[in-house]
Amino acid sequence: MAAAESESPAGASFAGTINFDADGLVPVIVQERATGMVRMLAWTNRAALEQTLATGQMHFWSRSRQALWRKGETSGNTLALRALRVDCDGDVLLAIVDPEGPSCHTGATSCFFRARADDGGVTSDDGPPDPPAVILARVAAVITRRRRERPEKSYVVSLLDAGFPRIAAKISEEARELNEALPAGDAAHTAHEAADLIFHALVGLEAAGVPADAVFAELGRRFGISGMDEKASRKK
Repeated sequence: MAAAESESPAGASFAGTINFDADGLVPVIVQERATGMVRMLAWTNRAALEQTLATGQMHFWSRSRQALWRKGETSGNTLALRALRVDCDGDVLLAIVDPEGPSCHTGATSCFFRARADDGGVTSDDGPPDPPAVILARVAAVITRRRRERPEKSYVVSLLDAGFPRIAAKISEEARELNEALPAGDAAHTAHEAADLIFHALVGLEAAGVPADAVFAELGRRFGISGMDEKASRKK
């Protein structure tokens, strides 16, 4: 955070851009880094903000208890700060975090687990749905967890235990089946085969120790670059 502050075009500190209200508070929207899900909204003051920046763990100010608190100090459901942003008026903060466990005191993943139903009533779930692109990150996270926890009768564990020959064979098999499906004109079947290929590619990445984030970063790097130029620039 200190480095980011020193690189400000105006030379001002990050805290200097924040407009705390009359009570010395500012709301903080907490967003999960990997998925973009809004986890919660809380309030911070200068002291809580300083603790957040010093420790890398989200600290807030409780208006009901009139006390500073660290998220997860009793539940263990912490929020590790990865980036902090301020809105155009300086009166709302956006904290990008890596959460450990659910963020709502009810046990829901997000505090925003209630939504307006089609009939005008209220429906409940676990929080705002993932955007379609985030599903890949979710699947990759499940594969990583399977490797770590090794549940019984896990297909992922069986592939990882079999090693690269088995994983490579499955990737080749799924690629062939997708190639066969593409010209057939059955969109649902083609999507099914594409999902199979992506899933097995993610298993291969896990086996190779390559995080999905590295792939996403590489795809992001290629935006605005001609595909032919990008390919020509690769090392032989």
